[in-house]
Amino acid sequence: MTKKQKEKEPQRELGKSILPFSRVQKIIKADKELPIVARDATFLVSLATEEFIKRLSEACQKLAEREKRTTVQQKDVASVVRRAEEFMFLEEIIAFQRTEPPQKRKPKALQNAESQSEPTMLDKFVTRGEESQELDNTPPPDVVMDEDGTMYAG
Repeated sequence: MTKKQKEKEPQRELGKSILPFSRVQKIIKADKELPIVARDATFLVSLATEEFIKRLSEACQKLAEREKRTTVQQKDVASVVRRAEEFMFLEEIIAFQRTEPPQKRKPKALQNAESQSEPTMLDKFVTRGEESQELDNTPPPDVVMDEDGTMYAG
């Protein structure tokens, strides 16, 4: 741990938790089976939650550092959950998703060659127009455009 990381770590006052007491209390009260929860119990739940978050984040950070990364990613969390026995209970919650690397794109020259092999709608229209003109042996009609942009044969 560097000096900057040690400085950023929040320091807890005695008898207080880093997590907001009211939020922890709300979460506990969401459980309908617990009618009343003592203040000390809420404080202890808050401390236990802090310790849990600390251990999980440290394990994930170590894994990211082993892979020469500074940022913890979702795959690190999933990997720690699968491998560390103390976090096995999270296995159902945090899914391990194997992501395959994205497919490599084809060079533009190959993409252009593929797209040129099939005639586009415009190509079909132009060739159809040329075929009909060759059959008629008449010159193509003039195209006139109005002020509003509509075009018609003139």
